[in-house]
Amino acid sequence: PVGEFGDGVDIVHWIKMMTGSKREQVIKIMDPRLSTVPVHEVMHVFYVALLCVEEQSVQRPTMREVVQILSELPKPTTKHGEEQLTGSGDGDESGPVGPPETVEPATDEAKEQHQQQQPSSPSSLPPNLISI
Repeated sequence: PVGEFGDGVDIVHWIKMMTGSKREQVIKIMDPRLSTVPVHEVMHVFYVALLCVEEQSVQRPTMREVVQILSELPKPTTKHGEEQLTGSGDGDESGPVGPPETVEPATDEAKEQHQQQQPSSPSSLPPNLISI
């Protein structure tokens, strides 16, 4: 809805104003045609979108990180597997958007430290663990 943004307000600023940059508030701006999509999935994509529009470019994820985050969709937070879209979304559970633990660090130095902390992958097993 272009008219709702206001004079001189771009869509990124409008989205941040409407949601307070909280992923739980995405329901306020969500297209009603997405009502069949599980809310936890919409919140996950919205979170990635917020990361991609960070003011400082060094804070934005790389495309590799975007793909990684999108492919690691979190489990739903309700017992029934999906959240309902009918809720107001104004509950106390709303918090600022924070990075998931699986995002790779943005700087080369941080990436190197991150890689040193990660366990080796199954493809690089020691010779005595490789089956013949």
